[in-house]
Amino acid sequence: MTNHDMFVETFRGREGQIFSTKQIIFLCSAKFLQMEKGSMLPNDHAQGNKSACRCARTSKRIFDRIKRGVYKVRPNLQLMGLP
Repeated sequence: MTNHDMFVETFRGREGQIFSTKQIIFLCSAKFLQMEKGSMLPNDHAQGNKSACRCARTSKRIFDRIKRGVYKVRPNLQLMGLP
């Protein structure tokens, strides 16, 4: 399972809700103990940065950035293997 897929599994059912980076890290680490904290950055699945997921800046991204450190879960959560 990819990091992207772990985010989808964690936030499925939470579409439209707003979370801080700290809350996102807490939820991911509670559900997926093996997930590294450095891989739990929501910006990698939103607008993206240098090591962003391939979903970043596409309609398949998981989050919309509201402001620094605050993200809204998008309604179209998809595993990377699905169209």
